[in-house]
Amino acid sequence: MIELDGTGRVGDVVRLADGSDQVSVSATVAATIARVHEQAADLSSRYPTYGRTTGVGANRSTPVLSSDENYGMRLLRSHAADAGDPLDDRTVRAMLAARLMQLCVPGAGLDPAILDGLVRMLNQNALPKLLHYASIGTGDLAALAGTALTLIGERPATNPLTPMDPWGADSALPFMSSSALTVGRSCLAVAELARLERASSVIYMLSFLALDGNPSAFSAAAARAAAAPQVDTVAARLRSLFAGAGQLDHSPARIQDPYGLRVYPVAQASVVATLNSLVGQLERTLNTAQENPLFDPDGDQVVHHGAFYQASLSLGLDGTTLAMALTAPITHSRIRMLNDPETNGGNAFLAAVADGSSGLMMVEYVAAGAIAEIRAAAQPASVGTLVLSRGMEEDATFASQSALQLERSVAAYRVLLCCELVGALRLLRQRGLHERFSGIAGEAVALAAGLPWNDHDRDLRGDLAAAGALLDDLGRLLPEVEPVTPAGR
Repeated sequence: MIELDGTGRVGDVVRLADGSDQVSVSATVAATIARVHEQAADLSSRYPTYGRTTGVGANRSTPVLSSDENYGMRLLRSHAADAGDPLDDRTVRAMLAARLMQLCVPGAGLDPAILDGLVRMLNQNALPKLLHYASIGTGDLAALAGTALTLIGERPATNPLTPMDPWGADSALPFMSSSALTVGRSCLAVAELARLERASSVIYMLSFLALDGNPSAFSAAAARAAAAPQVDTVAARLRSLFAGAGQLDHSPARIQDPYGLRVYPVAQASVVATLNSLVGQLERTLNTAQENPLFDPDGDQVVHHGAFYQASLSLGLDGTTLAMALTAPITHSRIRMLNDPETNGGNAFLAAVADGSSGLMMVEYVAAGAIAEIRAAAQPASVGTLVLSRGMEEDATFASQSALQLERSVAAYRVLLCCELVGALRLLRQRGLHERFSGIAGEAVALAAGLPWNDHDRDLRGDLAAAGALLDDLGRLLPEVEPVTPAGR
């Protein structure tokens, strides 16, 4: 059971999205949210309050009568429009988890019963049915409005769910005022990327050992010379993997390796650094009240603001995708080294015989296709904005698109790592090195023991699929380091 207390983590979102834990809200948080709900009612009776005593968007100057009991429901219904393909259940659960965590931080002023509704949705797996298109970087309005209509019973849930009473204006806009869908799916993407990033170092070490690489590239002195964040982290990881492999008689084949082996610590460090920064931004967003307006009972004010504008999140997502585009060609360089007779010491493309056989030639093409996808997804979405609602939102960001592009990059990166793993393991086997290693390198080879041994020309789709199934377990061989804590926000 995950008890939410206002300090949610990316890992909590992932566990709730996977359905591996139930969730509850701490009694202290519940009492605080109930108190702020009452205080918000008092504040909005004395001060003009956007979306509660006025319309929204370009209708912000239009007053809403206190006698209009249907305004909250009209607001939800009108904002629930979406289109496209359905979102998968895991993504929807991630959104619900993110929104529930955000609402545990007082400020929205909404009815505390809504938190109970989200808890029931998650614990009973009674999910809203949401579609792909609607979100921008100023709020996932349609997805959250659709969620509200599902809680109320106007839209069906995926499993039986006792409906709530209709909502008033005190809760409609505050619930929608969030980028929870963008945040939730970003949490899933960074968790997967963190595993793949660690797996990349394990696979790199298999390629390094197969190609008789020069360990000076990840020496402490080389890491210091890089003068860049997280290079020492990656280099220390590689030194540990290399030492653990137990190859005391290792003799480098070259005085200076090609970039695929030599600059990996520097290039991969950019992924680690941007990923850590993105995790920090996501956790700040999970644990901050960003609803517009915010209720500040201590200051006796209703705060109208632009803090929901997800510029930092969009930049963090784009930066991580760009870092992947930087390191992807370095991975391809190692794949080419594995296939090249000048560096593998055997046949071209690691073919079984030197008779013109293609061996792993097409695996190199598959890797190139994955890199093309990563590069296409690296076009920064944060440079794009749009004018909406009669100019009321004159510079709306595309943070939601940044999240989608990171998802695309992570999926392609998985394919790229599969290609390297298949080649590294084939060369290790051809050289008779596959039973020599201890430590994590030895564990990795043992995990991959089920990959086919047949090196003759054949359909390799199954090899790549089998390699893909191993990547998460390979990433788990290395310890997970949590870069950000709630206290460090």
